[in-house]
Amino acid sequence: METIFQEFSGYHGTLVKPYYWLYPNHHCVRCPYHIRTGEDSRVTYGEFYEAFGFPYGPTTPENRQLLFYEVKSLDGAVIQKGQASNCAHSDLHVESMLFQRNGYLDSFIYQHNPVGYLTLYTNLTPCNEYGHFCISKIYDLLLKYPDMRLDIYFSQLYHVAEEFPASYWNKEALRSLAGHWPRVTLNPLSNGIWKTVLYSFVKEVPESTLYQPILPVRASADRYNAHMIHLITGVKPYFVDVPPVFQPQEKERVPEYQREKINPTSLPQPQTGFSPYYPMFASHIPSIPVPKSYRPIEANSKPKNVVRHLNMPGNISGDMNFRDIVANARKTNEVIITEEVVKKTDTEANRSRRHKRDIYSAKKSKR
Repeated sequence: METIFQEFSGYHGTLVKPYYWLYPNHHCVRCPYHIRTGEDSRVTYGEFYEAFGFPYGPTTPENRQLLFYEVKSLDGAVIQKGQASNCAHSDLHVESMLFQRNGYLDSFIYQHNPVGYLTLYTNLTPCNEYGHFCISKIYDLLLKYPDMRLDIYFSQLYHVAEEFPASYWNKEALRSLAGHWPRVTLNPLSNGIWKTVLYSFVKEVPESTLYQPILPVRASADRYNAHMIHLITGVKPYFVDVPPVFQPQEKERVPEYQREKINPTSLPQPQTGFSPYYPMFASHIPSIPVPKSYRPIEANSKPKNVVRHLNMPGNISGDMNFRDIVANARKTNEVIITEEVVKKTDTEANRSRRHKRDIYSAKKSKR
């Protein structure tokens, strides 16, 4: 295998120079070591907020890509954790460097093969734009190691809106990548998964952040990401943990002249201060084994037809009890009332009776 990278041992991990021609420069603070492993892969809480938009909501860092990864064995044990960043000076995307053929990650997996899982936590979804072809390089690695599973967690979507010329190709590439479910999953970062990333890759985390609920702005963005990735790929995110939506109570409308302009600097900023890391959050992401005889998703996703049979009465034309069929039916009796109108008045009735009585008396006297 041809080596196109250089490794340097750091104090708490390994610093990797992904390309031999990269050099330190004042345009990119991370050059030339864009891949870091071990404890050197941790970032500060403020840096994590600027890239991932946690916990105060999206920050749309168009020119800032930050990715954390974990390589795990078949039993789910972590073999290596690391960090990769883009190079704005050389216009290199993070996936393009990390998934380079015969690059560092390729070489590491080759040496530790078989590898069971590769998990990515990235602030922006991978693209497939001309000159980068990030998703195509991810494909190459998946084809080279067919027993490895890939799970991608992201905090923001990258260039999928119609206003971007390459949005069509990015969405098509994401749809194709998601079509390899269950071997490949695309999921928004959400709720407990955020705390897993904080525990593994962030330092100086405030203790309150590890225990307080996700802020509404961040939770709303996570729900939007889950909806959009489902809309783009047609596959629902498998690992998503968004808190429920609570309907806010109606408040009295404040007149416009009393409304204060919101100053962005007045929003709470990331706090500093060292805090220990708690391993309890690592259980939020389950590990699902991938069978060696992997079959495409089309073979396992056929819907099942469920047929329910109803017991109908045997003789429908004969007499049957309607209450036995309809549970809530009520038995009713039909009563027909016939009304006869009498037109004769009381005086005419009395005259008729007297006339009949007189006829009867005359017949009786003749006898």
